[in-house]
Amino acid sequence: MLNFAACFRVFGCVSIFVSILLVGSVLTSSTASAQVVERGVQGGVVGAIIGGIVGGGKGAGRGAAIGAGIGIITGAAEADARARRAYDRQYYGPPPPASGNLVYDIQAQLTQLGYDPGPVDGVYGQRTADAINQYQYYNHLPSDGQPSPQLLDHMVRHGG
Repeated sequence: MLNFAACFRVFGCVSIFVSILLVGSVLTSSTASAQVVERGVQGGVVGAIIGGIVGGGKGAGRGAAIGAGIGIITGAAEADARARRAYDRQYYGPPPPASGNLVYDIQAQLTQLGYDPGPVDGVYGQRTADAINQYQYYNHLPSDGQPSPQLLDHMVRHGG
C-alpha cells in the first residue's frame, strides 16, 4: 500500500531540487557550470524519487544525496569533454590537403620556425618528436610529440 507521508516527503524533495535548479541556473555564469548544476539537480530528483519508492521517507534523502553526487560528477565530465572538443577545434582546424611526406613537411616547418628536428629527411625520430613537443608546448597545444596534418596546418597558419 502507498504511504502518503512518504510520497509527500518525496515530492517535497523534488520541489526543493527544482527550486535549486532554477536558482543555480540563474547564478551560474558559464554553460559548463550550469550543466554541472543541472545534472546534479536531475540526479538528485531521480534519486529522491527512487529512494522514496524503495525506502520511504528516509530513502528519499539518501537517494537524493547519492543521485545529486552522481549527477554532479556526470555533469562535470560532460562539461570537460565539451571544453576539450572546443579546444581541439580552436587549435587544430581541419587538416590541410595531403602534400606528400608529412614528417618531412613538419621537419621543414620546424626548421624554418627555429626548432631543431634534426636532419630534414622525412624520418621520424627522437629529435623530431622533441622539436614537435617544444612547438606544441610554446604554442599552448596539447603536447604529444606526434606529427599530424593538423599540426602541420597550425604551423603553416601561425608563422610557417
